[in-house]
Amino acid sequence: MNSTITRIPKKITLTESNYDTTQFLSALVHEVRNPLTNINLAVEALESTLKDADLKIYFDIILRNSARVNHLITRLLTSNLAHRETGHKYSIHHLLDEVIEMEQDRIRLKNISVKKEYASQDCKIVLDKPKMKIALTNIIINAVDAMTPQKGQLTVITKANNGIPVIQIKDNGCGISKQNLKNIFLPDFSNKPGGLGIGLASTFRILKLNHVGIHVESEEGAGTCFILSFCKSQQPHKFKYVNRRNSQKKLQAVA
Repeated sequence: MNSTITRIPKKITLTESNYDTTQFLSALVHEVRNPLTNINLAVEALESTLKDADLKIYFDIILRNSARVNHLITRLLTSNLAHRETGHKYSIHHLLDEVIEMEQDRIRLKNISVKKEYASQDCKIVLDKPKMKIALTNIIINAVDAMTPQKGQLTVITKANNGIPVIQIKDNGCGISKQNLKNIFLPDFSNKPGGLGIGLASTFRILKLNHVGIHVESEEGAGTCFILSFCKSQQPHKFKYVNRRNSQKKLQAVA
């Protein structure tokens, strides 16, 4: 059994180095906005000459996602993943619905089906909603990317486990190998072509700051399941094989 522990600083303050980084990000945001504006202008110009109504959906996707990128990079300057704002109570079901709706373009383009298995009774949890949406979005994006177009099914489940609200996000994609599963939450680790290793690392940090426990079950060729438990957990993050009823072994990463 392998074991790893991730320590999160109790307090992070703004230093001169942080200030220099913020200044750089400000300039970067400005530079990114320029090509985004050009993309929007070009798409709008092409759309005015469009005769095939069936193609309009793709222009809408480009414009919608360009606007989203602009919104995200703007928030980058005022949001710090290491800083936890005062949380408020939010509906888990509404939160999941919002995230799934945000990713409808990606889901539609890959022709992935979505199955919701929500508990009959919703639950409201105190959390930092904007950051939790980032965490859930990263998990769902990874699930969608792991599945084969037209054959994938994303299943989102909510339930209570001994009174603790739980979210399960399942896919029937390629799965994660034993070696890679040990590293999925580490910064800079990625098994995707062109991946930066940022998404799941930031997801892990956000979940810990919101006192959300996470463990991952995966089987190569069969899919992956992220399980979130909304409770405080100070247990070490363990990785082990667990036997299932069908005697098949699945790798389980516990955080």
